[in-house]
Amino acid sequence: MGRRRTFDRDTVLMAAANAFRMHGYRDISIAALEKATGLVSGSIYNAFGDKAGLFRAALERYVHGFVAERIRHFAGGEATLDDLEGLFLSVLEPPLADGFGCLVTNSIVEFGREDSPARESIDATMALLRDAFSDVLTRELGAEVAAGAMMQLLTLYHGILTLSRSGLPMDELARSVRLTFAQLRTQRTTPPSSLNPESPSPERTTT
Repeated sequence: MGRRRTFDRDTVLMAAANAFRMHGYRDISIAALEKATGLVSGSIYNAFGDKAGLFRAALERYVHGFVAERIRHFAGGEATLDDLEGLFLSVLEPPLADGFGCLVTNSIVEFGREDSPARESIDATMALLRDAFSDVLTRELGAEVAAGAMMQLLTLYHGILTLSRSGLPMDELARSVRLTFAQLRTQRTTPPSSLNPESPSPERTTT
């Protein structure tokens, strides 16, 4: 018997996630996934079952790796409104500013409310964002203001990720982000803690 070909799972899943991000789940072919991942179709089916299995695994890796790491970087611990603003501005910079948006947001648009291979990861992303936004807003604006502001930010976050695919100038979308956070800062109930040298700058981006 021949030896089974091995591959780096994380590398394959992130390559697949990027391919799905660019083309969508329904429109991408197995041939295109072979080219993106470097795997032959037999290896894809052996490792992931089918295209849906590869998509599910790639999206899960994208959420719990790429997305979760960005949230920890910009909205973890003692993050401030300034730090959280950095998260929003960073989605208008590379690697997400390439005109293809975010795999999670694209999946929300593609699948809507239907039961799909994306459902679990979409729900996980919503939970991560809600918790992160709520923590920062409660700390800086108080619990009463935080609930409404959290939904405002959740809408803005996915809105700019969607509109970043429309061809609108990124600086116009960034201006909307800065205006929203400037308004939120006027409602601060505690002094900003961004003097903490460990806090990331609002202009800092991460890949």
